[in-house]
Amino acid sequence: YFRTEFRRSTPGRTGHSFFFVAVYLFNLSVLLAGKIYVSVRQANGDYQCKSITARFREDIWREAIVVSDQGYEVRVLAYSYFNGVYVQDGNMHNERPVYVERRKFDGTEFDKTSPNPEDPYFRMKTPARIQYCNSIGAWVFMHE
Repeated sequence: YFRTEFRRSTPGRTGHSFFFVAVYLFNLSVLLAGKIYVSVRQANGDYQCKSITARFREDIWREAIVVSDQGYEVRVLAYSYFNGVYVQDGNMHNERPVYVERRKFDGTEFDKTSPNPEDPYFRMKTPARIQYCNSIGAWVFMHE
């Protein structure tokens, strides 16, 4: 047979309960301030990845439909050609960073100047991009 007794708090002893309420409110305010601080910095882009390394599989899409200046074309698309490092270029799309492809052998930007501007057969190499698309709610790979 067990017996327990509970004491009732007396009206004059509110010092302990005030202390516990004060500690609780202090903890709550510190946690909320920390959450606000991190959320604001995150919205400003402070905690985003500066670079991404992409490794696509060795798949080949033989009848990829590509939009070009002449309309739609059917081409062969090898995903592994786009393996490499993608770096933030400072641009934003849908309030998210845009990652731009870098050269494979040294990690520098693609050269945007033509060695011979009169050469009609020279095609400037356009880097691929990885950016967020709000309409489908996903990160997408793009190459123009």
